Amino acid sequence: MSAAPGERAEAAGVFALALGLHAAIAFAVARAVGVPLASLAAFFDGSIYLEIARSFPLPYAPAAPHYASHAPGYPALIYLLRQALPLERVHWGWLALGASWVPAALAVAVFHGLCRDLGLRPRLPTLAFACLHPRWLGVAASAHAESLAMLLVLLAARADRRNDLRACALWLAAAGLTRYPALLVGAAVAWGALVDRRERRPGRLALLALPPLGFGLFQLYLQARLPGFGGLSEAYRTFWDTHLTWPFASLAGNLLAALRGEPVPGAALAYGAAALYLVSLAVAWRSPRPELRWLGVWVAAVALFHASLAGEWGGFDYARLTLLAWPAALLVLWCRFAGGLGPRLAPALLAGAGALSLSLAVGTLADGARWQGANYPWPGVAMRGFYREEPRWVDHSRWLPPSEASPGEAGGAEP
Repeated sequence: MSAAPGERAEAAGVFALALGLHAAIAFAVARAVGVPLASLAAFFDGSIYLEIARSFPLPYAPAAPHYASHAPGYPALIYLLRQALPLERVHWGWLALGASWVPAALAVAVFHGLCRDLGLRPRLPTLAFACLHPRWLGVAASAHAESLAMLLVLLAARADRRNDLRACALWLAAAGLTRYPALLVGAAVAWGALVDRRERRPGRLALLALPPLGFGLFQLYLQARLPGFGGLSEAYRTFWDTHLTWPFASLAGNLLAALRGEPVPGAALAYGAAALYLVSLAVAWRSPRPELRWLGVWVAAVALFHASLAGEWGGFDYARLTLLAWPAALLVLWCRFAGGLGPRLAPALLAGAGALSLSLAVGTLADGARWQGANYPWPGVAMRGFYREEPRWVDHSRWLPPSEASPGEAGGAEP
């Protein structure tokens, strides 16, 4: 189903609105932290992604195998932007921010199209997707891989709804190489093919293997590129030593700590996200609509996997770790409840919740940047090397790992 000219204009409008919003949030955070706007790219995991980007076209290096814990897709986009600019000196911080802002805004436009594919009037749910999740606003405004991963997952979802399994598998494979847990959305793709459409043709079903195949080939590359490479779990242990455990164990442990009076950073966002996903799962499970069941599988795969990661860090950062479930959960609840809000109440609620979300996004991002800058040296290292063309690998294990430090946004921990 092709979009009418008015719908395309509306999609372009929400893209421009989202792009401006992401830039404005970044400006507000940089001002609060007291750094130039482009320097915001040095915080969070930005310093890690910048070094990976500089190491292309053969990313990573034997000198720092733990960098492989961070997927290559987002750094690859930064590298491609650098190659597209015929300049001798380029500020890599601007490249990293642009590689986050633009894909995030494109993700909003693609979500607009997904709403149409599901038979919704897209304007209000698209604005809700763009504005109502503070952690989405935060990663979209800073140097994070989630922006690009969200765009690729939503493109895969649209291809799935159009029964274009080949395009869906390719988009999802790219998403998995941008943020490894994006491969979990493959559960919804498999559900759509096997349950909703009852696909049985071997050639078509073989396409479902493309995302894990791409991931497997990437592991072979890492083994060849990094002699003695111990796998992604070993690489990631530098930042967060975790494993699978009982669902919601980390969230429950953090709740008990809060009841004892211990500080639990990000508690409101973490438990709010968990409640959102559980309610959406209940609605999807009880719904007879196949598209809501499909969305429910999407939410379950992402939300329950991350709820089953051991360690307090999984609870502290649960709202960000599960961001790829946000569009599916929102669509489930919008399809079920938005029709009863009325034409005036829905925009009013959206405006109020959006203002609160924006405030939380700026505050969370600024607090995280200040905390990381005060506790770790690598934001300063990254700022001093914004015009450097060669990677400078940092041994993160020399400093106290985030799992033992005061928790917050600023850890360099992205499974």
